[in-house]
Amino acid sequence: MPQSNWRWCNNCQSLWFAGHSTQGVCPAGGSHIQSGSGDYSLDTSAGANEQSDWRWCSKCESLWFAGNATQGHCPAGGGHTKQGSGDYSLHLPAISGQQSNWRWRMHCQGFFFNGSHTTGSCPALKGRHNYTGSGDYSLAQV
Repeated sequence: MPQSNWRWCNNCQSLWFAGHSTQGVCPAGGSHIQSGSGDYSLDTSAGANEQSDWRWCSKCESLWFAGNATQGHCPAGGGHTKQGSGDYSLHLPAISGQQSNWRWRMHCQGFFFNGSHTTGSCPALKGRHNYTGSGDYSLAQV
């Protein structure tokens, strides 16, 4: 069953969950900003051409990949946590009718939009995201 209320932060380019009273911790500083974002929906069960093991981090509110040995780098400190998170699935490769150009960040394990004017802020690199090794993911908008 899809879960909506995921937003793009136009400050750090990350995807974060806006369904709580907090706006999380943005690696670019302060809280995530949802201004200009659509409402994205994530699948909670894997289907064809979908990659599972994407999780919500309760510390920063962002989506991150939990399928590797590392917990990445959370902008709220330490590694991301998957405590309290469902198992989300993302389309890989991108499919027609959805917004493509979403990427996995190899250093922080996060997820960001690469179709904007900037590649955002990576908490691991203390600078721009590096999406080396990432496929082209797509997201559905509500």
